[in-house]
Amino acid sequence: MQNKTTSKTQNENLQLDNAAESLYQQLGGVDFRKLKKLSAESDRLAQGLSEEQRQYDALRSLMANLVSQVSTSLDYLQYSGKKQSGQINYQKLENIFVQFSGGMKFGDSILIRHKGAFGEKKKEDKVDYEILFGDIILDAEVAQLMAKRRGAETTNLLNQLNKTFESFWRRGTNNFLMKIPKAPKESKRLWMALMIAAQYDAALKKNTRISYKLGGKSVSISPVRNEHNAPDLNLTLLAILNGVQTEQMQSLVQKVDNWMHRQEPGNAAIQFASTYDALLGIRNLPKKLVPPPIEINNLKWMMVNQQQTQVTENMAAVARLAMNSSGGSNTETARVLKSVYGDDYARIDSQQVLERLQLTSGLLDAIDQKPEEKDIQVEVLNNVEQRLGKVSDEVFDNISMADDKVKGSAAGKDNLIGKMHTKVLSMVTFYKRRSTTKRKMTDMVHRAIDFDTQDYETLAKDFNVSIQDAEVLIKILKGCFDDQGNFKKSTFNKIIPDLEHYDRKIFEFLWHNLKESLHQTDRGAFLDALQLLVDRLKRPKNAISVLLEDLSSNPTIIKFGDRKAFMLGNRLVRTYSKEIVSYQITPEDVLLVVNGLDERLTNYAAWKIDRKQDAFFEKIRTIHRRLLEALDDDETEQQIMGPQDLLVLEREVYIFFALVGGNTGRSLMLSALKEYGHPESDIYQLKGSQAHMADLLQLLKIVVRGIGRIGDNDQSVILDQVKGQLQVFSQMIKSLHGEDLIHQIQEHLDESIRQIGDRS
Repeated sequence: MQNKTTSKTQNENLQLDNAAESLYQQLGGVDFRKLKKLSAESDRLAQGLSEEQRQYDALRSLMANLVSQVSTSLDYLQYSGKKQSGQINYQKLENIFVQFSGGMKFGDSILIRHKGAFGEKKKEDKVDYEILFGDIILDAEVAQLMAKRRGAETTNLLNQLNKTFESFWRRGTNNFLMKIPKAPKESKRLWMALMIAAQYDAALKKNTRISYKLGGKSVSISPVRNEHNAPDLNLTLLAILNGVQTEQMQSLVQKVDNWMHRQEPGNAAIQFASTYDALLGIRNLPKKLVPPPIEINNLKWMMVNQQQTQVTENMAAVARLAMNSSGGSNTETARVLKSVYGDDYARIDSQQVLERLQLTSGLLDAIDQKPEEKDIQVEVLNNVEQRLGKVSDEVFDNISMADDKVKGSAAGKDNLIGKMHTKVLSMVTFYKRRSTTKRKMTDMVHRAIDFDTQDYETLAKDFNVSIQDAEVLIKILKGCFDDQGNFKKSTFNKIIPDLEHYDRKIFEFLWHNLKESLHQTDRGAFLDALQLLVDRLKRPKNAISVLLEDLSSNPTIIKFGDRKAFMLGNRLVRTYSKEIVSYQITPEDVLLVVNGLDERLTNYAAWKIDRKQDAFFEKIRTIHRRLLEALDDDETEQQIMGPQDLLVLEREVYIFFALVGGNTGRSLMLSALKEYGHPESDIYQLKGSQAHMADLLQLLKIVVRGIGRIGDNDQSVILDQVKGQLQVFSQMIKSLHGEDLIHQIQEHLDESIRQIGDRS
């Protein structure tokens, strides 16, 4: 076991140098310098991350090839009719499925989904799709990043991807789910589903039956109609692939629809958005129906992701009402649902926001005609309000209001939106006022600001408190600054218990607004004080989201707040933080924690990080390259961030990713092991390396322990290789303290290998 004296010494070694931190703060706390060009061999961590990215890129290329081949196959099956062409396309799909077998740990299905408000007339909407395979994402933005890394080969793939998306757009496909077959029998079933889907549109246009061969016999069937009496491809696939005649399926649809409309307490039907979903979810059907290997335009996928398959009762009710109010139009329903459940509000402009709100207004008007549907109204309003909260203040600045009409300005054009629902107008009014009040709160640090009744009312609503509590918030925050705008840490610490009352939004406001407006010399003290606050937050999910968004927003630079962001993350994912008594460094022993982690929060953080994998890879690459530069620089006094600063930052990074895990976390820790686990790595050979050898070995120890938490058998092999190098590491140290570190590393190598073996 590690002795306390050694731990204390190591922690003290990693404290930030005050002079370096002061210089860094004076320069604004942001390192914008261009990275020096180092040879590729000098940075094993960057090499490791590049190798991990190549593997993910290969998987994304495979995803693009699969989706492209599905689109091509649909075209052949619909227009060609040549048996030989069909066999060729089937074989190509089979080959891709075989290649996918190695990546099935990420998921077992592919979801292609339109990202915008499907049905809009803008040119870019034709290619505004995303492909989801577990937590792996591929869209135009990701493909462009791949093109930068891999050159012309991926540029061609981007063009192929755009053509594929345009093909889905032409077919009116807002989402397409495909279960990846694992055996030849499943592949043939998938091929039959594609044949039926290809014939479906033509059968509707010509008012003919769908013909196919089953067991060597020619069979034809009429399209099955849904509860809105509209032809439904998914129900048709369900009937054909389960050997059910149209008449039988039609009767079953009617019975299920009647069941779904019963106003009985505890009716399980209310959790389904359509009869199709209900048919697959009912357990006591006379014949168990096997889901088709593909689903096209299932409204469920406009509301949830693959990783969140549970549709709540209210979500299902909103979907049913949206379909009814849209006259059964799938395209219009998809647009309405996007206005309520879309996850892209943070990146759309004022005109797009208003277009969404107009769709929401129509849905609310329909709800008003049904007084009994108040729960649905709450569901809609809560979701829209949550999404409007992610829209930037600048967008609301471009929205103007007059009576019950609203106008949005974007790209030099004005867009007048007609009458909106009164509750929607109320939300827009609130968020416009909120942007004004937030600016006042930021400015009050540096000068006297008068807050009026409207400001207090806006704050009260935003923080979900009374107007009196809003007045108290302004008063106590003002008290944390003197007349010159200097931060008073002791005063802030005293009001921490009071800030708990504003848990809903207080961390987000303090991090985004006050952190950037403070004097540079006060930022360190302010960020230290925030750690006291996060220990008391009752809603840590919002705080971790704020931190991760900030860390990934500009990954090619390092900010003073980055170290604190990772430190705060290490505190937030814990269910019990009292053992983290230091506010300058996260104790290494948190890596022993098993039951003390908030599993829901770590899963959420891992999911969010995996969705921005490229940005986090770039962030860590930048941090490590800065460390290499700092260790190789003779003029350490002139550095914006010195080696000690960056060593502390990397330490927090590795602890955070070891606690959170996820695909990106494992890739990062493996890359770090390849760097720190080789004594011949440049990190140990640079001009300043010997002076920081104990700190570097401390990072190796943390990486080894982190791999033990989240690694697999592949990492276990590398851990064995590191064990074989310990003698070489011993020759690099010149102190008893260093020898003690080598002994600790050996113990943790054995323990990590055992942990991985126990999980295998």
